[in-house]
Amino acid sequence: MIISLMANLLKDCVSESLQEEKMKQGKYLFVFSFFLALALSFQLPVLAQEHASPFSQSSPEDVGMSSERLRHVVNTVQEWVNNDEIVGAIMLVIRHDKVVLHEAVGWSDREKNIPMERGTIVQMRSMTKPLTGTAVLMLMEEGRLLLDDKVSQYLPSFDNPRSKNITVYQLLTHTSGLPGDLRVSSLFSQRKRYASLREDVDQLGRMGPLLEPGTDFQYSDRGSRVLGALVEEISGMPADEFIQKRILDPLQMKDSFFNHTRPEDQRRSRIATAYRARALGALIEEREGIAPKGFSPGEPGNWDRRFDNSEFPLAQYFWPSAGLLSTAMDYANFMSMMLHGGRFGTRQLLSPATVKLATSPHSEYVYDAASLFVLRNQRETWRFYGLHWRVLTDKYRLIPGLASSGSFGHGGVLGTHAWADPQQDLIFIYLTQSRGHQTRWRFVNLVHAAIVE
Repeated sequence: MIISLMANLLKDCVSESLQEEKMKQGKYLFVFSFFLALALSFQLPVLAQEHASPFSQSSPEDVGMSSERLRHVVNTVQEWVNNDEIVGAIMLVIRHDKVVLHEAVGWSDREKNIPMERGTIVQMRSMTKPLTGTAVLMLMEEGRLLLDDKVSQYLPSFDNPRSKNITVYQLLTHTSGLPGDLRVSSLFSQRKRYASLREDVDQLGRMGPLLEPGTDFQYSDRGSRVLGALVEEISGMPADEFIQKRILDPLQMKDSFFNHTRPEDQRRSRIATAYRARALGALIEEREGIAPKGFSPGEPGNWDRRFDNSEFPLAQYFWPSAGLLSTAMDYANFMSMMLHGGRFGTRQLLSPATVKLATSPHSEYVYDAASLFVLRNQRETWRFYGLHWRVLTDKYRLIPGLASSGSFGHGGVLGTHAWADPQQDLIFIYLTQSRGHQTRWRFVNLVHAAIVE
């Protein structure tokens, strides 16, 4: 309306005689300037809102938290570094959309004396899964799939007696029966065998599940890769491109990218080195028959250097199960969108109903030492799993703690951890690259203990 009126005024100006134009020039310029200013007055607040951070700085006391106790959080994590329980860490705590803690301690690269910084980029690994699940739910909201659809409707390689009954819902809840992943010693070489995600997934469809679909929980990286292939098939674009355009860009996650990033991407220089506890490495080697028995994971000290920023890409294609690299603040934008019912600024990425569905308990999460190398000779119910989210409930807790029932989030194998607590309106992120550490749930309790009202 405003633009159309401006155009008509300019047209009138051109059609007037030179004399009339001189006489009326001042009037038209005044009117034009008035409507231009009016148009900008409508547009600029919207643009500013779309590009503004959802968070602001605040003192902890302003949001019911204790400065002294949050300082204790930082000091304790620094002690973990000093005691060699972790190599380095980034901490971010946000309550009521106010940042009350954002600090880093320790090392991004210990051998090169590069300190961990707040903006250091880390491998998120399995914290990629919630983004892949979100992409699938976006397609559901658009009416392009149903959660009880069979995968074989979209991927012909699953149309066989072994795989034909696997559903999208089962993939999202890790109840498809598909295997977790390969033996660690051959994991990366196997992933490099395939030229594309679709080639990888098609082979999996022909191989079929290990368990009857829908009968039991089996945490499966491979199942997440199938979800990525579904996104590609249904959307008509690569899964990483879909996630970039539909999730990362709207959420202003500018420091986030994927495992097959180009060598010339300058953000690679900010990637932290990944370490693995030597005791955990010994346990894995013991499981695979190449080391003596008697080791336990997560013991302090003796970290082996595993990957640094010179070793990417690790695959020729995006891993929907573990391919995201990001920062604490970027990932907090994603968690904020979920905590606020799918809304980020002026944009609604998911409906509140879909967010509630995704972060509700659907399947019992089981920690199985046979596949995850964590709890030896145990099979314990830990918590529930949503639609590619981990969800805390009061029904079962392997590790009793202070996090509220209904909290949701995810972790990554290299020591990353992000949770949102709707009851407390709280987001907290703890990022290490120290695989095998045993500090993440201690961090959760430290943060919740800092809430005083």
